[in-house]
Amino acid sequence: MNDAIHSDYLLSDLLLDVIDPTWYWQSDGGENYQVEGEGYNRILTPLFSVDELVLTGEEFRERITTTRHYVITAALKAFLVKEDIVDILDFHDFEISSCQLAIIIMDTGFVSIYLKDELMIQQFVENAYNKGCTSIKIINEDHAFPPPHLTI
Repeated sequence: MNDAIHSDYLLSDLLLDVIDPTWYWQSDGGENYQVEGEGYNRILTPLFSVDELVLTGEEFRERITTTRHYVITAALKAFLVKEDIVDILDFHDFEISSCQLAIIIMDTGFVSIYLKDELMIQQFVENAYNKGCTSIKIINEDHAFPPPHLTI
């Protein structure tokens, strides 16, 4: 991923043109912060706290578009129906669930995104290139070694 993508709105840059506002988002908390202020006067508060593990699509969209943020680690998963939210530990769990998108961010610059819909994959890749991402690789389960996984 190119440093150009490391804006104050990383998640918005990556996801806004791709996500559906009706999805429900599950967060693991991770290490990610809302940023208020500048320089030494910055205040960092959790972007996704462990107290709010599920956000509506509108809450998620508002959070990533109106709040400057810095994401070190995050595991975010989008589901069609709130009642269908389940723990996803590996690629097989992702495939058999109603989860539509999973995004794993590790160490601010290593981003893995799992998508099921072919059109959405194309939209995401085009959006990512337009936002300055590099080193985009599309990997399916048949060509991945080791096999894709979702845990961080």
